[in-house]
Amino acid sequence: MMIGCGYCVKTIRRGRYLYFWHYEDRVGGRRQIEEYIGPSTDPRAREAVTQRVAAYAEQARSEIDRFVRQAKAEMVSVR
Repeated sequence: MMIGCGYCVKTIRRGRYLYFWHYEDRVGGRRQIEEYIGPSTDPRAREAVTQRVAAYAEQARSEIDRFVRQAKAEMVSVR
């Protein structure tokens, strides 16, 4: 299981740009995906990164909670 996300700033032709990265299921396993958000000086781009990180973290929490519930249920029947 790979859970993770974040952001990076890339310098391209003297401009600085924000990218949001996260893991996705792809053919052959999980892959790190980078999505262009916008110029690092753009307040809307910075807000978009913050919102995407928060949304990913909430989804990850839900998936982990589901995984823990499933493991607990399975452990009840294992002897």
